[in-house]
Amino acid sequence: MMTTTPPLPIFEVLDEIQQSVSACPLTLLEAPPGTGKTTVVPAALLDSMPPDKQVWVLEPRRIAARWTSQWVARQRGEELGQTVGYQVRNDARVGKATRLIFMTQGVFSRRLLDTPRLQQVGLVILDEFHERSLDGDLALAWLRRPDVQASGLRTLIMSATLTADLADRLGNPPVVRCQSPIHPVAVGYDPTPVGLEQKVAAGVRYSRGSGLVFLPGMREIRRCAAALEGPAKQTGALVQILHGSQSSQDQDRVLTAPANLLRWVLTTNLAETSLTVPGVSWVIDSGLARTPVHAPGSTLSRLEVQRISQFSARQRAGRAGRTGPGQCLRLYGENDFRSRNEAEVPEILRSELSDLVLHLAMLGRPELEWLDAPPAAAWDTAEKLLHALGALQDGKLTEAGRAMARLPLEPRLARLLLGQPTGEGVAAAAWLGRGGDAAQPDLDAYLADPSRRALPEERSLARNAAPNWKLPDLDAALLAAYPDRVAQVRRGRDLVLCDGSGYRLSQPLEDGWLLALQLELEEARQVRLSAFARIEPEWLLERPELNEVKRPSWNSGGERVEEDTELRYGELSLEASHRRAQPSPEVAALLEKHARESSWWRECQVHYAAWGARAHWARTLDANLPELPDLDAWLKFQCETRTSLEQLRSLRWQDAVAGRLRRAVSEFCPDTVPLGRRSARVHYEIGQPPWLESRLVDFFGLTQGPQLAGGRIPLTLHLLAPNNRPVQITSDLAGFWERHYAKVRSELARRYPRHPWPVDPLHPEAEEMKPKKRT
Repeated sequence: MMTTTPPLPIFEVLDEIQQSVSACPLTLLEAPPGTGKTTVVPAALLDSMPPDKQVWVLEPRRIAARWTSQWVARQRGEELGQTVGYQVRNDARVGKATRLIFMTQGVFSRRLLDTPRLQQVGLVILDEFHERSLDGDLALAWLRRPDVQASGLRTLIMSATLTADLADRLGNPPVVRCQSPIHPVAVGYDPTPVGLEQKVAAGVRYSRGSGLVFLPGMREIRRCAAALEGPAKQTGALVQILHGSQSSQDQDRVLTAPANLLRWVLTTNLAETSLTVPGVSWVIDSGLARTPVHAPGSTLSRLEVQRISQFSARQRAGRAGRTGPGQCLRLYGENDFRSRNEAEVPEILRSELSDLVLHLAMLGRPELEWLDAPPAAAWDTAEKLLHALGALQDGKLTEAGRAMARLPLEPRLARLLLGQPTGEGVAAAAWLGRGGDAAQPDLDAYLADPSRRALPEERSLARNAAPNWKLPDLDAALLAAYPDRVAQVRRGRDLVLCDGSGYRLSQPLEDGWLLALQLELEEARQVRLSAFARIEPEWLLERPELNEVKRPSWNSGGERVEEDTELRYGELSLEASHRRAQPSPEVAALLEKHARESSWWRECQVHYAAWGARAHWARTLDANLPELPDLDAWLKFQCETRTSLEQLRSLRWQDAVAGRLRRAVSEFCPDTVPLGRRSARVHYEIGQPPWLESRLVDFFGLTQGPQLAGGRIPLTLHLLAPNNRPVQITSDLAGFWERHYAKVRSELARRYPRHPWPVDPLHPEAEEMKPKKRT
């Protein structure tokens, strides 16, 4: 017999809802919390469905699906699993006669693998759609497919608040709104800069009756529970915890407690919607939630404590006004509240998408009309991860990928369970599915704990496991599931991941290698590991991600190129060695760089410039002579087969000069010319005649200066005084003797009396050339 239901505001619009659902493929229902939409509407619509059709209600959380189904079954006077049932991950209460099924959105996406056309379903209800979860968006996109709608399937979207543009984006379907008298909730703010536990304890002391405390996660819940032990004893209150990681029995104790029982319930955003905690008259809101964050272009997802939106804050405050006037204390300032986003960013725009990509691959990659399309970068990153997990190969789904999609786990944990389908693998997958444990994050320690009790979902996972892809041990299975989470702990505090990113550990760990399975990001790039597993670097040697990287390096002491060989896993080095390099393009480039910085190269450039000028003057006599080889090209060529400066120093670039040009230069433009009893170096410069310099005494007895190329190339003479400064620059030595020597001789004799200055420079006497003695 059906239990009498108290009058709820939703009954006023129930006929309108039924008519719209019967006539239209899609209907929107906006109803504030407490109106009865979740508990009344699905059961009422079931009674209007054909007897061979089911009604599926998609909830964003397991606790909501399970608890609501129990409530509705009791209202109908039935046992759970008869007409009304539920199905969540690793748990179900459905029978052959079950027609109203409350399920999580994730279960719906997996049910599509078996029944993509949903032939047995007459109505799908998307509850709490304002949360815009990833699986909720997938469900809506699938239900909007023309072939699905053509089958007569109806869709009802229910939400406490609908965004203003949602109806327009969905093609303007009918919108039903339920008005509800709202009990006033007095909202206060506490922006004082003290610890979260102290603020919660202070807020509870001044609150009367039972209430909810919204916190980011279990770590903060534990701390606040410890801080409230004293005040709870003084007031006789019961401190309770409501969290998704609890067993169903523990959750039921909170949800079924008598309304007159004085209690303080510590929870997360789990209790924002769908659930009614009896007897609540006040709410303390931390304004925070622990949210999965996925960096664009990275396969690393991490938990991060973030500020909730204004919408979520209103939802939390509304929990205090479900049955009467209430109070809400926000542990932040009013300006802080006003500066927050109006609503949460849809999960599809900020999440890791490997689960979505895998399921759509199983469904044949259908074209879907998304409310918000998945970002292309996140999609590509998800495909790369699935390739690394072995679910995709060359863009196509593998048999292992099909098996992973069938498991009630996200792809990483599914890959873990495939690799280790019994014992430790099942226990590890269940524990990691719950997010690990920030208080004891070591997976090995968890598995080795003799007091550890099996988690409820382990039995279901063991039934789903298959041995087809079994790996040697749990370590190999973890590496297969988390190949991109290999990390090193350095100096006890620094965590360096294989993608090169680095973080500061909030708690010190022993140096070594590990898999960073779950991370929680805190302030200033500080992270807390909520799950990790120790590994040995030798285990990485068989992984396909391992690379042998060879890079040339410069040994400044030996002035040579060496080859650094590294075994690298991503950006992490397992082993390094050094040896003399063999010639290669990379080695040549490095050798050339350092050769150009050496004194040997500077000398080469000086000599090359002189040779270039000599070749230029030689080509003025014979334009058909070949040009001088390019010095830079010569150096590049020589570096291609050498590895050290020592080898380069033994080379002469002049050997690359064409023989004809070399002979011409030697003949026409010699490096030195004879000058009496000595030789003088000839200087060559482009743009001015070649020249040489020597002391004036070296030219005595010469009627004319040295000639180049039989006089065809002019040669300028720099005649130097004893102080090596020119007294005359001329290309006509005979004219100098005749016109200028007498005057120069007089000046030099006065300044340098000990030097011989013959009157006739062309016929000096031997004795005149000797230095004079001092008197």
